[in-house]
Amino acid sequence: MNNPPSPAEKGTFAFFAAWLLLHEKADDWIRDALRRARETPEDFRHEYQRFLVAVEQEKEALKALLSEAFANEIRQLGFVHRDEASSLRSEVEDLRERVRGLEEKLERVATGEKG
Repeated sequence: MNNPPSPAEKGTFAFFAAWLLLHEKADDWIRDALRRARETPEDFRHEYQRFLVAVEQEKEALKALLSEAFANEIRQLGFVHRDEASSLRSEVEDLRERVRGLEEKLERVATGEKG
């Protein structure tokens, strides 16, 4: 027996349906722009080319922005990127060495050693 989706599931389904529809429409718009560019006399094609190049540049800028936003969200959840993890491990190891050095100095001070 199939249970009806919960409100959260329904919202998730609606989100992905809207996402897919948006992509489908964007593909249709780009195909239409390309078709019109091919049908346009050579003298006026540069406007379509300018449009398509500008859209591509904007898409790349958004990808970079979203990538950074996603990385920040992941960090907020307590996860770190592999490169950051390596850097953090190195930093922690340096701190451990410094703490060991301080502990040794304190021990020497406590026992009256010089050095």
